[in-house]
Amino acid sequence: MSQPGAQALTVRFARPEDEAGWRLLWSGYCKFYSVDIPEAVTAETWRRCLDPKVPALRCLVADSQGPEGWGLVGFATLLEHLGTWSIEPVGYLEDLYVAEAQRKRGAGTALMSACAAIGRQAGWRKLYWRTQAGNVTARALYDRLGTRTDWVVYDWPLDPTGAPSRS
Repeated sequence: MSQPGAQALTVRFARPEDEAGWRLLWSGYCKFYSVDIPEAVTAETWRRCLDPKVPALRCLVADSQGPEGWGLVGFATLLEHLGTWSIEPVGYLEDLYVAEAQRKRGAGTALMSACAAIGRQAGWRKLYWRTQAGNVTARALYDRLGTRTDWVVYDWPLDPTGAPSRS
């Protein structure tokens, strides 16, 4: 069943020619989360997304073939890692973003479904992610697909000088 306003989408791995579209989406993603990612980090993230020598990082894009000609409308980045609670690896969805004008039209669901398919094919035990508590649009999608856990997430910024740091 298609959603109102649904469009033809192809979810695929990012390609070099996607850089301009990905950067536009990345900029929207950073703006949404009110973060200023240095250009060097953005460039390195893109490089890693395409580097076959970094197989643990995968970048998917949602490419619209709709009549509006939007091109790339969303992206997801996945990290595969080992764990201590299972023999199988697990997948971490680090980033998921759909352009604001394209939300609630199927791109988020398509990206998540593609992430799950990659995980199943790779034999992952699970796919997990985190989001801000107030991100109600994303949480509506996540509540349909996953199970909210009781785990609390902490970040501990590590200063290279060893200085104590709390954010």
